[in-house]
Amino acid sequence: MLKQRITLGLLFGGALLIMFYFDQTLSRGWPARQLSFPPGALLAITFLVIIPPAIYEMRRLLERQGVIISLRVCVASAILCMLWPWLEQLSEMLLNRPAGSSPIAVQVARWFHTLKPGYLVPTVLAIALAGAFAMHSRRQKIEGAMASAGGSLLAIVYLGVLPGFYLPIRLSHSAGMVVSILLMVKGADISAYFFGRWIGRHKLIAWLSPGKTWEGFISGLFAAAVIGAILTHFSPEFDWWEGALVGILLGAAGQIGDLLESLLKRDAGVKDSGQVPGFGGVLDMLDSPLLAAPVAYWVLKLVHG
Repeated sequence: MLKQRITLGLLFGGALLIMFYFDQTLSRGWPARQLSFPPGALLAITFLVIIPPAIYEMRRLLERQGVIISLRVCVASAILCMLWPWLEQLSEMLLNRPAGSSPIAVQVARWFHTLKPGYLVPTVLAIALAGAFAMHSRRQKIEGAMASAGGSLLAIVYLGVLPGFYLPIRLSHSAGMVVSILLMVKGADISAYFFGRWIGRHKLIAWLSPGKTWEGFISGLFAAAVIGAILTHFSPEFDWWEGALVGILLGAAGQIGDLLESLLKRDAGVKDSGQVPGFGGVLDMLDSPLLAAPVAYWVLKLVHG
């Protein structure tokens, strides 16, 4: 099991690094250079592939508690919430730097800007709420209407709004910044797992996740701090102590995200969210990076504006 997990983890990590390499390479010179892609385009495509199976797993968890959500409503809404902040910033970039840009792209950006896109995510959530009630009403049952609406919003926010924070980060920074964030988050996860098994004695939250310990949690923070400090060697944006502090914040957010997903699984009475070999499920792989995304966004926003 452990060998399989390490092998698949390395494969998934390698695939992500390749994706980020091409995302950085193909976006050079955008929007002036022909045949270039907007920064984050390949990352957005990756999310488009991941979101449907992740929401399917969320639906399965909710069904075990008798909560029924619409896969179509949740997938469509989550994708819109994930893409829209990125598309909003892309349109602003095109309007501010139209030289060399495609006239069609500039025209689309102008049309997009007239929609007042800042209001679209709340609008999508409102429509999704109405859609959840409508889909529930098709069953001609009153019971479970509120649970269905709440479960739908949970799936959309968790798997649409949260990953959507990574795309604006990518627009403002290099692909290496997103890789650095993931390295700190997953580094904390890995360290907490191994050191927790090795020296863990004091349970972190025994009723929620019996395998997690305070020793593992603290080792995860330390690992993320070390990774953050080392990564500043490749970036002039942070001093080493700032990188360490960011690592601690992201390591803590990632491990809390892991605990939140454990809460969902325990509530559903399952050990794993899905059947991905070595990992359990898609949600099990995403839990820590998802909650770390808004933390990373606001840290970078407060530091760099």
